[in-house]
Amino acid sequence: MTRILLADIGGTYARFALAGEHSIGATWSTEVGRHAGAIEALRAYLALDHGKEPIGGALLAAAGPVQGGCCKLTNAAWTLDEEQIAGALHLPWTRIVNDLEAVAAGLPDLDLAQTRLIGPDRALPGAPMAIVAPGTGLGMACVIVGPSGRCVVPSEGGHVSLAGTNDREDRLIAILRRRFGRASAERILSGPGLVNLHQAIAELEGCDAPRLTPSDVTELAFDGPSPICRATIDAFCAFLGAVTGDVALTFGARGGVYIGGGIVPRFVDHLSRSAFREQFVSKGRMRTYLERVPTRVILHPNPAFVGLMSLARVARGNPAPKAGVRVA
Repeated sequence: MTRILLADIGGTYARFALAGEHSIGATWSTEVGRHAGAIEALRAYLALDHGKEPIGGALLAAAGPVQGGCCKLTNAAWTLDEEQIAGALHLPWTRIVNDLEAVAAGLPDLDLAQTRLIGPDRALPGAPMAIVAPGTGLGMACVIVGPSGRCVVPSEGGHVSLAGTNDREDRLIAILRRRFGRASAERILSGPGLVNLHQAIAELEGCDAPRLTPSDVTELAFDGPSPICRATIDAFCAFLGAVTGDVALTFGARGGVYIGGGIVPRFVDHLSRSAFREQFVSKGRMRTYLERVPTRVILHPNPAFVGLMSLARVARGNPAPKAGVRVA
C-alpha cells in the first residue's frame, strides 16, 4: 500500500502529512518564510519520515489561484509547480489545488461536532455548501453534491469589491480606497485586513493608532483597554456577515455556509453575539431565503486535510487526477 503526501500551504504556515488509505499521520507545521520554496520545505518534512511504505503521489492545497499545474501564493513568495515538485521528489505524480477547493471538498465529511453553529440549523439536504475563510488572505469556494459525486467550484471571491451597508461602513471603505486605490473584501476580512480596519477606524474617530499586528488587535479587543480594537472586531464581524450572506446568495448555498481560516475561531463566542448573523440575513427581499441558511464556524484544526483525503480517494484510482475532478 502506497501513501500520499498531503500539504496545506497558506501565506504564513505550511502543514504536511502522509496519508494511508483511511487515515492521516502526524502533521508537521512550518513557517513559509523559513524556506526558500515549497520543494525545500517538502524535503525538510520528508527527511523526518521513517515509514517503510512508498509515497505514491502528492496532493498539495495552496493559497492562491492554480493554473496549468502552477500556483503563485497570493500572500507569500513561493511558486509551486506540479512537474517540478514531482521531479525533485521523485514522485509518480503531483497535483496542486486551491486551498479553499480542498476545504470545500471536505465539507460534507466534516464532523459537525467540530463546528460552532450560529443561527438556525435548517440546511437543505443536497444543496450547495460554501466556505468563507479569513486568514492571511480571504478564500471562498463551494461544493455541489450530486448523484455522481461532488464537484468543487473554486473562486477568487475574496477579491471582489467590498460594499458598505451603512454610512459608517461607507466612510471606512472610502478611507481604504484612498489608501489602496480599491477596497476588496480581503482588505478587511483577513489578518492584514484587521490591521487596515483598525487604522481606518482610528482615522475616522480622529485617534492616533499605533501599528499593531493582527494578534495585537484581537488581544487588545478582549484583554486590553482599547475601544478602537473592540470597535475593529465588531466591524470585522459585521462586514463578515454581509460578505458571507452575499456568498450564500451567489452560490445558492442552502446547505450552509462555513467560516474557516485561523482568525474567527479565536473569538467565535463574540461572533455569535455580534452583528454577524443579522448582517448575513439583511438582504432585503432575500431575508427569508437566508434565514434558513445555517452558518457554522469550523473548529477542526486542519479542515483542508479532510478535503484532501476525499481528493486522495479519487487520486488512488487515477494516477493523473485532473482539475475539476469529481470526488466519489
